[in-house]
Amino acid sequence: MLAFLFLVLVGILLLYFWPEIHVSVQNTGSAPMQSVVLHVTGKSYSIGDIFAGGSASATVEPTGESGLEIEFIDAYGTIKRLNAGGYFESGYRGTIQVSIKDGTIVKNEQDIKLW
Repeated sequence: MLAFLFLVLVGILLLYFWPEIHVSVQNTGSAPMQSVVLHVTGKSYSIGDIFAGGSASATVEPTGESGLEIEFIDAYGTIKRLNAGGYFESGYRGTIQVSIKDGTIVKNEQDIKLW
């Protein structure tokens, strides 16, 4: 019984302290953002289309020193790639919340720590 409780406690601690960066992108503009992709060092994460007023999110795990870039197709069919900056790497955890209005980042809140 004690071993079981120990394993449950370890599992809870791992879930709480597991290194990951949770990214949320909100479209505060008047047109949809199509084929949205989050880019970090070594990996890309497709989060689909984000309609006006909508949002989408993903957990990203870079393979090395990284920042965040957000790529999408705007209402005119132009591919945009915005640099959301930041600094994180494998082993870091936290959140990034980005709001994009008509192709421009209008809010970028980051709370990232080395756990």
